[in-house]
Amino acid sequence: MFTDAEGLLRVTVYKKLLDDMKSGKLEPGRLISINKLAAELETSKTPLREALLQLQVEGFVSILPQRGIIINALTHEDKKNIFEVCGGLEYQAVMSMFDLITNINIHEMEMFNSQIMASSEGAQYEDCNAINTNFHNAYLKLCPNNYLRYLLDINRTRLFVFTERDWGEAFREANYKEHQVIIDLFKAKDKLKLARYVRDVHWAYVWE
Repeated sequence: MFTDAEGLLRVTVYKKLLDDMKSGKLEPGRLISINKLAAELETSKTPLREALLQLQVEGFVSILPQRGIIINALTHEDKKNIFEVCGGLEYQAVMSMFDLITNINIHEMEMFNSQIMASSEGAQYEDCNAINTNFHNAYLKLCPNNYLRYLLDINRTRLFVFTERDWGEAFREANYKEHQVIIDLFKAKDKLKLARYVRDVHWAYVWE
């Protein structure tokens, strides 16, 4: 089932497992037999174990010896910690990429921000989350530190994949306004104020 031209079976299995977690097929808290999972994916245990080890390092799963794997659920404290980590990472990303921003990037941000308010009250969580991610990626993609971007992406994925938010009108409006502040600070060329706003306001823990 899983083959690719370069033989990167582990990468393919990793992406499949992550997609299944995003879709809810592999839900948080579920204990899964590695043998059963290998059979379901029609793959050998070696690339599966390699993919699971990567997912464990990234915090998505825990490997339990002689028992299998468990999909990690996020506790209240986990979410607070991830918010703090993401705030610090995005602060540094903004400081690193600020001078690379162009009007094209700002236009992309404005376009994605308008989509947040254009989405209907009953919009799918995945759709709103994708728009939000696209907004941030319009400038984060300019960050020259690839490892920083990787860490931020992994932590954002953990947060927004395993814990759904209510993207109702009130939250979408608040998100829209904060995004507009970010856009305005880019236009004002106020790097330090923007980085602090992203860290201290936009990533302030207001999940519950």
